Amino acid sequence: MRVLIRHGDVWLLLKEVYTIQRGRRRRGRQRTRSAAPYGMVAESVEKPPVNGMKYSGYVEVPATKVSRFATKMHMAEGNAVIAIEPDGLDSYKAVIYASTKSELERVKRLAESVIASLQVRRGRSIGEEARGEEEEEVEEADEEQEGEE
Repeated sequence: MRVLIRHGDVWLLLKEVYTIQRGRRRRGRQRTRSAAPYGMVAESVEKPPVNGMKYSGYVEVPATKVSRFATKMHMAEGNAVIAIEPDGLDSYKAVIYASTKSELERVKRLAESVIASLQVRRGRSIGEEARGEEEEEVEEADEEQEGEE
């Protein structure tokens, strides 16, 4: 898939994604990484190449996950064009352009699953963590009310 990222006034078209390899080891235990370090090679273009792409849709991407989202979508199979641009301070909008409606739906489902997989931390998704924190706050409020009575 072709992936473009808006950086300031310039569109960057991803040309290559590669894995960064480290040559040296540290003593002791090997530290595990949660994400593989990727490097990107891009070229600047004037506008996204969306000629002949009739259908479009979008997904929201958290600002902290944009690079990893772009690398995973670049490595995925497909004929779509994905243009990622800022949408506020802490989020980006990935606009998906495709020539057929079925291709658009397939790529949109893939993009949503990639975003969901990037948001999983330590076995729990961000939504589950937020619900867990809300439940803890409710329990604390209940305990405070019981203590006052």
